[in-house]
Amino acid sequence: MRIDVSDLSIALPSGRRVVDSISFGLGDGERLGVIGESGSGKSVTTLAIMGLLPRSLRALGSIEVDGTQVVGAGSKTLRGIRGRSVAKVFQDPSAALDPLMRIGRQLEEPLARHQGLSGAALRDGVLGALDEVRLPEPERMIRSYPFEVSGGQRQRVAIALALACRPQVLIADEPTTALDVTVQADILALIRQLCDDRGMGLLFVSHDLAVVSQTVTRGIVMQHGRIVEAGPIESLIGSPTEAYTKRLVGSARALDEALTIGRLP
Repeated sequence: MRIDVSDLSIALPSGRRVVDSISFGLGDGERLGVIGESGSGKSVTTLAIMGLLPRSLRALGSIEVDGTQVVGAGSKTLRGIRGRSVAKVFQDPSAALDPLMRIGRQLEEPLARHQGLSGAALRDGVLGALDEVRLPEPERMIRSYPFEVSGGQRQRVAIALALACRPQVLIADEPTTALDVTVQADILALIRQLCDDRGMGLLFVSHDLAVVSQTVTRGIVMQHGRIVEAGPIESLIGSPTEAYTKRLVGSARALDEALTIGRLP
């Protein structure tokens, strides 16, 4: 499945563009990073791909998901795209989880709707979904509320929830930013493994070039709503050409050096 973004702009009611004439593609099973600081337009671009822009923003141009036009599409078309074609994991897993509903119950709904499971098969499906994202004690987890588990475990549940619809592309929007370094590494490894196991495409959004480099093969760098550089991730890190990309690389290296020094005995 492909995603093709062509001459996409996203405008405020005033006419100011928060995304300005960007174009890129995601091939079948490809892993693409969208890199940029806060305000670069990267996250709002992913909302546009899923047809989830707030009413205050207007998309112009073209977004095709497996040949279906998203810009201007009706709610029925968009429902067919969300979940089945493209699913999203947010920075804060609380955005995807109901704090007043047990975790198992939250997974039952998409599994029943999209996979037609019921009864014992539905229960097995919920346990299997939790096991796939490497959550310990799935039997205990299905009875827990989101606030009763750790931040890393909540993010794993959110990933399981996104995958319940068997999407062909996963959008991961800053999925590790709120986690400590050790948990962050585990979540990145999990996302890579899930993409390998399912043959799933990945659109990985982050301000952290070092994190992106562990996950994708190609990247685009956004600044002020525009793509300023694009290419293989090794080239973006090893030989960036734009000043902004060089600054991101320098920041990532400085942080890595600081963490290394902090780990020294």
